[in-house]
Amino acid sequence: MNRQLVALVREEWRVVDRWWTEEPVDRRYFEVVLESGQNVSVYRDREEGCWYTQNA
Repeated sequence: MNRQLVALVREEWRVVDRWWTEEPVDRRYFEVVLESGQNVSVYRDREEGCWYTQNA
């Protein structure tokens, strides 16, 4: 998110999928509004421990 501050968290949800494979998906998603007013969806990959921007 280019280190921009989050002004508001609009929604939060979790996705768990492919648990039966060697590459499971376990992510926590957040729809946020940045201080600039931009709406962004970000997620934290719980397997890797990293944050990602869904749409920039």
